[in-house]
Amino acid sequence: MKTLTTLCMCVLLFAGLATAASIDGKWKSERKMERDGQSFTIVQTFDLKSDGSKISGTITMQFGDMEPRTMDVKDGKLDGNKFSFTTMMQTPNGDFKTTYTGTVEGDSLKGQAEREGGQGPRPFEAKKL
Repeated sequence: MKTLTTLCMCVLLFAGLATAASIDGKWKSERKMERDGQSFTIVQTFDLKSDGSKISGTITMQFGDMEPRTMDVKDGKLDGNKFSFTTMMQTPNGDFKTTYTGTVEGDSLKGQAEREGGQGPRPFEAKKL
């Protein structure tokens, strides 16, 4: 009986690990934006790695023709397929903290990004590269 119980526990543990979402890898998000009458595309590349329930990595962001900016992922957490982390972007107008929350859904990250002091959360979706 003890062996059967141990075997069942192992099967359930492995089944849970098999269904856990993988956030590891590179992901790309693009969105169009208008500012001062000009249209441009914002491209974000997420390079993420999980270690248990912790997420680390970088986000590289490019606004139109401007030089790309890379930010470190901070306070990254992964709980099943749910994730959250923050970034800090340094600009001539000050530092901007952004909080990302969402879910890993197969080959997509879907969620919201909210800049501290911004206009509220905006949705984003990133596809695995």
